[in-house]
Amino acid sequence: MKPMSHRQRVQTALAHAEPDVVPLDFGTGGNTSPVPEVYAGLAAHYGLEPGFKLVPHIMRLAQVDEHILSALDIDTRPVYMNPSQKGGRHCDEPGAFYDDWGVKWKEFSANGVIYREMAENPLSDATIDDLESYPWWPNPLDPDRYTGIQEQAQQLFQQTDYALIGCPAFNSLWERAYFLCGFQRMLEGLAIEQDFVHAMFRRITDILLASLRHYLELVGPYIQVVKMGDDLGAQNNAMISPGTYRSMIKPYHQEVFKLIKGYTEAKIFLHSCGSVYKLLPDLIDAGVEILNPVQVSAKDMDTRRLKQEFGDRLSFWGAIDTQHVLPHGSQEDVKSEVECRIRDLASGGGYILAPVHNVQADVPPINVITMYQHARRVHWSL
Repeated sequence: MKPMSHRQRVQTALAHAEPDVVPLDFGTGGNTSPVPEVYAGLAAHYGLEPGFKLVPHIMRLAQVDEHILSALDIDTRPVYMNPSQKGGRHCDEPGAFYDDWGVKWKEFSANGVIYREMAENPLSDATIDDLESYPWWPNPLDPDRYTGIQEQAQQLFQQTDYALIGCPAFNSLWERAYFLCGFQRMLEGLAIEQDFVHAMFRRITDILLASLRHYLELVGPYIQVVKMGDDLGAQNNAMISPGTYRSMIKPYHQEVFKLIKGYTEAKIFLHSCGSVYKLLPDLIDAGVEILNPVQVSAKDMDTRRLKQEFGDRLSFWGAIDTQHVLPHGSQEDVKSEVECRIRDLASGGGYILAPVHNVQADVPPINVITMYQHARRVHWSL
């Protein structure tokens, strides 16, 4: 087969046809980016300066230098929205800050690595009336967020052959709700406070719709994928039942995904960690076209089974285990993992190879390099 361009390769796979080789993704947004400690190791390997920029995402992740992306032959490039320049809720506490929605986060060090965790859910005790007066709803049309992004996307589309991945700043419903209200409040609310939950979802959905509409008006013609995210799975099961998803969350997802399709031909990518096997029929029906991260270490997430049952309707993005193989495996283990996932998922198209979620500090940089270099040598017919 004649070699394809990076963009052709990704588009072919997402159209459920076989490209020349399996497409590769690394460093697009909050899903496949490395923590700074891993990035420092990669930069040293490639002889780059140790400095880095952070991904515009609440988690502490490094943007990957173009030199590394080119060296690894990565097929994708991100198109971000800008952070707001207006400033949000002020925080005087050292190591703490508020995000754009008024949620408090704190940084802490574990084994020499800096992480961020939620420290305060500002609407944990809120009533429906309190939602009306909450002062920290973000402005989805803040012009700072959109300055220059159309020009950037157009330039990347016209002057490179990479597949462009849209990374909107406002991209989650369920996650955003439990960031604001707390996990326990939202889980309980799905059963016993449904009016409040619907009111919360309505508020968030309206912000998502306004932001996505403007973002896609600017970059929709140039991107091939739109990234959305809502973690619905835990290690051993889905967080909620299919029936609860169907009645409480799915209508809002459908509304958002329908709007996306009205503005772009890009495929809809949903990041949802954990065991989401039971929810896949409804997620597909809601409009999801790509599942990420394909957490292979979670229950019921066997890649061969996923491909057999859903491969005609769903593409898979990720699947290289970051819980066990990448951090603790040898280079030969990494090669075996790559071969397994390509064998299970790539036949007939529909697979973009990437790590399962962010590459954490316990992953040796050589294992990241081995993953991508070996993937370029492996065919799904092996």
